[in-house]
Amino acid sequence: MSLIKKYCPLLVLSALSCFSLTSYADGLTDLNRALSQLSGNSTITATLETAYSQKRGRKKEIKTTSGFAQVFLVDAPTGLQVTYSNDTLLKLESERDEKETDEEVNTPTLNAINDIEASELSSMLSAASNLKRSLIKAEFINEEEIQFSGSKARILHFDLPLEAIITNKEVRGYVDDFKGKYNITIDEQGVPLQANLSFEGKGSIYLFFKLSINQSRKYFYQVVDDRLVNVRQEFERKQKSTFDKRDSSGYKTLIISGDAEQLAYER
Repeated sequence: MSLIKKYCPLLVLSALSCFSLTSYADGLTDLNRALSQLSGNSTITATLETAYSQKRGRKKEIKTTSGFAQVFLVDAPTGLQVTYSNDTLLKLESERDEKETDEEVNTPTLNAINDIEASELSSMLSAASNLKRSLIKAEFINEEEIQFSGSKARILHFDLPLEAIITNKEVRGYVDDFKGKYNITIDEQGVPLQANLSFEGKGSIYLFFKLSINQSRKYFYQVVDDRLVNVRQEFERKQKSTFDKRDSSGYKTLIISGDAEQLAYER
């Protein structure tokens, strides 16, 4: 027997072993490694643009409200600073006056400003830490290889339990039916590109109040220096209760200063 014939099976098995390790990489491990490397605190200067619209009511008694505002922020090792322009402050003052004479008037600037929370800004600016927390209660299902913007990528699929969405234990007691899904798209190095979260649930409080909710969120990520930033998030929400229906949608976008490139999506 020649040496080629003798060792050929071993060479084939060795090649197959290497192929398997390459083709079935552990995406969850790659993701966690990338998140650990992108938890920096380099200074970021950006403009936050936030907008939403909501329709609520039934039949002819439908009320539409909206929100839109821009604020400027600087996130540095010393802390987070949010600045409101004079134009924004003047709009806030005008809308407060209008609210005093007509409580039903739409006040978009006031609505949007009231919707800006420091905790959410921190989650967007330090997206790696926020993503790590979101994985604590998520149940990994599988991963699949895809093409994303012309490059190889992977989607990690998770199931989300009720407690991952509703943190209040007492409120969870009123939920009768719930289903949550979470998908994270990563590149070949495990760096997050975007994520999609969706859930639907039904519940009742006492015997007369019933509520059903269907909501989805989409997150877009960008690496800025040594940190991962959630540069845009979009949401859609449909809510139906005993008393009314509410349909709402909106977005928050961080436009990083000094970044000449347009974000990789269309509004």
